Amino acid sequence: MSTAKSARKYVPKPEGLNLEFHLACLEAGTLRIQRCTDCGQFRHPQRWYCPSCHSRNYDFAPVSGSGRIYSMAVNHFTVDRGWADELPYITAVVELDEGPRVVGSLRDVQPGEASLGQPVHVAVEARGTEFAYLWVDLA
Repeated sequence: MSTAKSARKYVPKPEGLNLEFHLACLEAGTLRIQRCTDCGQFRHPQRWYCPSCHSRNYDFAPVSGSGRIYSMAVNHFTVDRGWADELPYITAVVELDEGPRVVGSLRDVQPGEASLGQPVHVAVEARGTEFAYLWVDLA
């Protein structure tokens, strides 16, 4: 009898502003979103210039992680064998209370248990030293 070893999940190697985002989240252990330090506008994904005031000044500020499901997709197939044991899984776009939208995986939620507009909370999990995985939990 042979035992099949589970495949490992692919962990991206972020760079540039994406790396700054992941490192800020990992250092704090919570979700942080890029914020213009001149006008206070939050933005995600990260950009070099503020879309509101065009400033280059920014930091990665803590946010509540609270929001609502804006969009979601139920995945019944994956090309990454590391996810095969978790099929089907749900990928969600969450509109945070602070405004920006982030993408994460709904944790411990089966298809049909989540709906658009449902309150959720986004949590950060370290995957290596340079990648922060975003989990979405029903509120």
